[in-house]
Amino acid sequence: MDTGVIAKRYARAIFQYAAGRGEETRLREEMKNLSEQFTQVSVLRKVLEDPTVPADEKIKTLVIAAGQTVSDTCRRTIELVVDNGRGRYMQSIALMYDKVYRKEKNITIIRLTTVEPASSETKKALVDLIVDSEEETVDFVAKTDTSIIGGFVLAVEDSRLDASVKSQLSRLKLELMQN
Repeated sequence: MDTGVIAKRYARAIFQYAAGRGEETRLREEMKNLSEQFTQVSVLRKVLEDPTVPADEKIKTLVIAAGQTVSDTCRRTIELVVDNGRGRYMQSIALMYDKVYRKEKNITIIRLTTVEPASSETKKALVDLIVDSEEETVDFVAKTDTSIIGGFVLAVEDSRLDASVKSQLSRLKLELMQN
């Protein structure tokens, strides 16, 4: 079965479970912590994929990675995933949980990268242009990156518009190399 399908099914079920307990927001933070640990601690994935490591050790490792004091919901979620033999999918499940959470709570993520800090007027104009309804919540992240030389990179959920000078120069270089 495809990793994305497995992660999505588990994430939906976990969200429903957490929402029923009123802990979906806390679980989101714990899942974010957990997914960040996978990028910072490379051995974490190896532990989960190793068939010689007992399930209780995998659970203990994931609980520690999720945070100092994890909720009962988080602990039960980790136990469910590991006991069902899906421990190696935990990072994908944690990332997908955030996506399911945002969809259920009607949250849109907008990321803007520019050379200079974006003004508040620019941010507001982008939000007004992108957001469809007033019920939608926007998580706006603006950052600066001088390596893009000029222009901007705008990412809305899974869509990305790269209008940076760096990408334009890269495309021009490719065209020149092909001719």
